[in-house]
Amino acid sequence: MSKKIKVTLPQNIYEIIKNDISDFNMTSNYFMNYIFLNLNDKYKNFKGNPAIAEQSKEKSSIQFNLNKESSLIYYDVLRDNNAQNESEFMRSLLIRYATNPKNKRELFIFKESVERINLAIKDKKNVYITFNDDRKVKVSPYHIGSSDLEIANYIFCYDFSEEKYKNYKLNYLKQVYTTSEGAKWEDNNYIEDVIKNFDPFLSKGQVIKVRLSENGKKLLKTIKINRPKLISEDGDLFEFEASDEQIKRYFSYFFDEATVIEPIELKEWFIEKYENALKNLKNK
Repeated sequence: MSKKIKVTLPQNIYEIIKNDISDFNMTSNYFMNYIFLNLNDKYKNFKGNPAIAEQSKEKSSIQFNLNKESSLIYYDVLRDNNAQNESEFMRSLLIRYATNPKNKRELFIFKESVERINLAIKDKKNVYITFNDDRKVKVSPYHIGSSDLEIANYIFCYDFSEEKYKNYKLNYLKQVYTTSEGAKWEDNNYIEDVIKNFDPFLSKGQVIKVRLSENGKKLLKTIKINRPKLISEDGDLFEFEASDEQIKRYFSYFFDEATVIEPIELKEWFIEKYENALKNLKNK
């Protein structure tokens, strides 16, 4: 029978751990064993800020079973780290992990894929990426960058199936396979510019016009996640450099406080969404 371990954590650390397990598409048992195997001494440079954990007085517990690989080294690791208390040792590993920014935690969890992609970038090779939904694409990878608020990491690449440049979220990846094919680097100036001014939405050169109400202007100042780059403002008319996808994600929170003016295709997308929502409400 495998050894069962129960770890009590400050509530804020517990919430971070549970959210990461969900966001990174892992089971609790896999995640906990991964932390034990990879943080016990291999990555001592992966340091968080333990003081953050002391801000929370409420506690919650996580229970897991050691897998076969962890069981083989478990007592050796405890001895090497002079750990007197099993739960306290695991607690210290989880706090070290959880008190890092989310993008750094994500890079650590997906370090095997990150290392393969970075090597492919260095060698200028194509890779096959398999996603969590088992979709598989061939890409030329150029850069792994994070969003401005350090929430997520993205792989900037050229997707051969769609024949265009794309950013894919790192946590969507399940597997990475490197080929012997040379990568596509014809648009070197564009690639270098994207890397230098990294934007998860690849919105450079795309102008979107939006009319905002007075309350919409207040929302623009307060909602920071996915906020597009403001180019100009004239009364209630605002111009943003943004992709359609970024505008969809950001201004969907505004409801009637924001009206997309241009491009017309994007305006029609919002009209269709609101009309469908109204029909659904009337049919209930």
